[in-house]
Amino acid sequence: MPKFTDRYLTALKLKPRDDGSLPKDLLVFDMACPGLGVRLTAKGTRIFIAQWTDPATRRKVREPVGVWGNITIEQAREAVRVRLGAVAKGIDPKAERLHKRAEAERERAETALTFDALIEDWQNLHLAHRRPRYAAEAARALRRGMPALLKRPAARLSRDDAIAALDQMADKPATAGRMMAYGHACFAWAKRRGKLVENPFAELPISIGATER
Repeated sequence: MPKFTDRYLTALKLKPRDDGSLPKDLLVFDMACPGLGVRLTAKGTRIFIAQWTDPATRRKVREPVGVWGNITIEQAREAVRVRLGAVAKGIDPKAERLHKRAEAERERAETALTFDALIEDWQNLHLAHRRPRYAAEAARALRRGMPALLKRPAARLSRDDAIAALDQMADKPATAGRMMAYGHACFAWAKRRGKLVENPFAELPISIGATER
């Protein structure tokens, strides 16, 4: 087992088989850092990998760490030590990273779907098939009546936010009622499509002044 150096990795080459053909890759491990390997591909790319044994299944797990040239040997060693340290604590580092990646993607998607973007989707995908007068009024009314909420992520609008917005129209109960009806319809549509979990306009303490026809 060699000790990885830049000189060693530079000289690393695929060895022909007995029939003269080349294997698709070559995997070697570092003597200085247990669990650190490098995979040499047919294209000459040298990819650092971390290898450990899953405590639950006793199966070997391999995960790419980075490409030599983009990260150094010492950086790869440190990354592997961190992973093996997590395994020693009973943490599955690969599963943890996948979970964090999924959470980050969910966060990005949630942030991108602002109330304004939700209204746009509702208008294009749902209201376009409803009565033209209602369709035009519903989207326009929500944007005009709740401008402070438009840039907020729709999934983070709470019942309190909806009530606060409607309370500003307390002197115009008919307008507040229509606004609640439009907001409820918009979020209910998004909820049915799986875009959102909660409808902040559901069961609010205000009479409904308009309903969709």
